[in-house]
Amino acid sequence: MNITGQFPHPDDRCGEFFIYRDFFECSDSWKRSKVDNIPLQLETYAAIRQMCSEVLDPVSEVFGKVHLTYGFSSPALVSEVKKNPYPNITPSGDQHAGSERNSNGALICDRQGIAVDCYVAGISSLKVARWIVENTPFDRLYFYSAHRPFHVSVGPDNSQKVVWMDGYRGGRHQPRMVPKDKFLHGDLPLS
Repeated sequence: MNITGQFPHPDDRCGEFFIYRDFFECSDSWKRSKVDNIPLQLETYAAIRQMCSEVLDPVSEVFGKVHLTYGFSSPALVSEVKKNPYPNITPSGDQHAGSERNSNGALICDRQGIAVDCYVAGISSLKVARWIVENTPFDRLYFYSAHRPFHVSVGPDNSQKVVWMDGYRGGRHQPRMVPKDKFLHGDLPLS
């Protein structure tokens, strides 16, 4: 939250390398639809700043520009994403909704915080994800392969959970919890 308690403008800086708009307009579904995808809760903006300061800015300093492929997701954007053949989203658990609330006033995702899907061009996602696991206070990291974006979140739980999204069966990946040391030292088929 800024000093006056006003909502930040989408073009305001939220980190050294990012503005809020980067989180609102990064997904293919948003680029196709241009739906209203602006947070309504100040806590969501605070979580975006936390994501930048604790994860994305440090990654950018070490590896270079971080590309976001999915960031904040309002109910309107979720509706657009669900039109995809294999949407593979879980708004109540994936933290892309931040601290937003549904029409009944309940949190969409009770984990709060915020999540992004991201990659660094020209660098293995496995290398970047391992660096995040070893060096940042992330909440959850969902890893797909060395050649795809991965999902990382920050949040009040700070659970430090790593989930390997194994295979692709029946239109969905099969999540498997992976101990941090096993993820870091690579005796799984993670490529």
